[in-house]
Amino acid sequence: MELKVWVDGVQRIVCGVTEVTTCQEVVIALAQAIGRTGRYTLIEKWRDTERHLAPHENPIISLNKWGQYASDVQLILRRTGPSLSERPTSDSVARVPERTLYRQSLPPLAKLRPQIDKTIKRREPKRKSLTFTGGAKGLMDIFGKGKETEFKQKVLNNCKTTADELKKLIRLQTEKLQSIEKELESNEIEIRFWEQKYNSNLEEEIVRLEQKIKRNDVEIEEEEFWENELQIEQENEKQLKDQLQEIRQKITECESKLKDYLAQIQTMESGLEAEKLQREVQEAQVNEEEVKGKIGKVRGEIDIQGQQSLRLENGIKAVERSLGQATKRLQDKEQELEQLTKELRQVNLQQFIQQTGTKVTVLPAEPIEVEALHADIERGKI
Repeated sequence: MELKVWVDGVQRIVCGVTEVTTCQEVVIALAQAIGRTGRYTLIEKWRDTERHLAPHENPIISLNKWGQYASDVQLILRRTGPSLSERPTSDSVARVPERTLYRQSLPPLAKLRPQIDKTIKRREPKRKSLTFTGGAKGLMDIFGKGKETEFKQKVLNNCKTTADELKKLIRLQTEKLQSIEKELESNEIEIRFWEQKYNSNLEEEIVRLEQKIKRNDVEIEEEEFWENELQIEQENEKQLKDQLQEIRQKITECESKLKDYLAQIQTMESGLEAEKLQREVQEAQVNEEEVKGKIGKVRGEIDIQGQQSLRLENGIKAVERSLGQATKRLQDKEQELEQLTKELRQVNLQQFIQQTGTKVTVLPAEPIEVEALHADIERGKI
C-alpha cells in the first residue's frame, strides 16, 4: 500500500506500507530517501488542526479512523532538531536527549551514558614479587583486623612467603577492588538519579512558577479590566443620577401643570353640566308638546276604530237576523219536503198495489231516510 507524505512542501510516496508499519519506520525510510540527518516527527494535519503521531503508532490505522474525511488528512514530515552526532560534545557534561514531543529514533544507551572518570578506578599493576617491609601494614588495614592477625602470625612464623600466599593476597586484593568498583558504580548511578530528579524537579518548579506568573499576569489584567469597568460604571451612575434629578424636576412641573389642567377640567365639567340641564329642560318641553300631539292622534284613531267596531257589530246583528230568517225558511222547506216524501211514498205504494194487487202496510218514514231523501233532492237541484 502507498502512503503520501509531504516533505518540505513536496509530496512523497512511501510504498509497501501495511497496517503493521509504524511511524518510526516511515520516518527512517523518508530520512534515508532525502539523505538528511536529524530528528524528525510525523504530523497528522486536518484543516487547521495538527496532531503529532507517536513512533509506535500505525499511520494506516490512524487514517482509517477518519472514515470519509481520510482524503482531507495530510501527513507531514517535520524536522525537530539535529541528530546526536551533529551536536557539540564535551567530556565533562553528560549528553541529554533533546526534549521533543515524540522521538522517532532512539540513540544507543552507551552514547547517553556519561563518561566515568578513569582516575576513580584505580587498578594496581600485578606484582610478581612483594616485600612486606613497610607496605604490608597498609594492606592489612584494607582486609580487616582478623585477617591482619592471621597474616602477622604467618609472617612471624614464616619469614619467606610462598607463591600460594602471594596468590591468595592478590585474589583478596582483586576481590576488594571489585567490590569497591561496584560500590563506586552504584554511587555514580545514585548520583545520576538524584541529579536527574533534581533537574526534573527544578524544571517542574520553573514551569510551575512560569504558569503562576502567567496566572498572575492574567489576574492583573483582569483586575485592571474590572477597575476600568468600575470607573465606567461609576461615571454612568453619576450621569444616571443627574438624569434622575432632571426627570424628578420635570415630574414636579408636570404635576403642577396637571393640577391646573384638572381645575380647568372641573370648571368645564360644571359648565357642561349646567348646559346639559338647560338642554334637558328644553327637550322636556318639546317632548311634552310632541306627546300631546301624539295623544290627540291616538285618540282620533281610537274614535275611528270605535266607529268601525260599531259598524261591524251592526253588520253582525244584521247577518244574525238574516241567518235566523234563513234557518226558519229552511225548516219550513224541510217540513214541506217531508210532506212531499210522504205523499210520494203513498203514490208509489198505490201504484205498486194497483200493479200487484197485494196489500201493503205503510210505516212512518224514519228521520234518517228523510234526511237522505232531502240530500238527494238538493243534489238534483244542484
